[in-house]
Amino acid sequence: MEFRELHDVDLTLMNKIVEIEEEAFEGNGNVDLWILKALIRYGKVFVLVEGDEIITIAEYMQVLGKDEVFLYGISTRKKYRNCGNARKIMEESEKYLKRLGYKEVGLTVDPNNNIAMKLYKDLGYRIEEYQEDEYGKGIHRYLMKKVII
Repeated sequence: MEFRELHDVDLTLMNKIVEIEEEAFEGNGNVDLWILKALIRYGKVFVLVEGDEIITIAEYMQVLGKDEVFLYGISTRKKYRNCGNARKIMEESEKYLKRLGYKEVGLTVDPNNNIAMKLYKDLGYRIEEYQEDEYGKGIHRYLMKKVII
C-alpha cells in the first residue's frame, strides 16, 4: 500500500475519487469535482493506493491565519474497510503535515458514527465542541482537534 499526495488535476483520477466519496457518504457530504479540484490545487489531498486502485482518500484545507488544517473528508472503498486503511492515511498525512509546519488538525464527525469516533479518539483527537444542527435540523457534529507538534 502506497501513500501519495495528489498534485495533478486529472479528470479521470478525480472521477474515481468522486465515485469512492459517493459510495462512502451516499450523497451526504461527499466531495464533487468542483470541490475536489480546489482541494488538490489549494489544499492537500492524499490517497492510499494498491497497484492502480485508490483505496482511501483524505482531503485537507488550511485554516486561514493559523498553523492548522481541517480534515475536510476521509473515505475508504467499502471492500477495504475495517482493515486499518483510514488509520494509516491519517497517521501518514499527519506526519506529512507536521513536516510542513502545521501544528493542529481539526475535523468534524457525526456523534453517532461510532467507528469514526473510536478511530479519532484512538489517534489522540479530543472533542472541542458540540455543533448542534451544524448541517441542518437534527444533523449534529462534534468538532475534534489534535495537536501534532
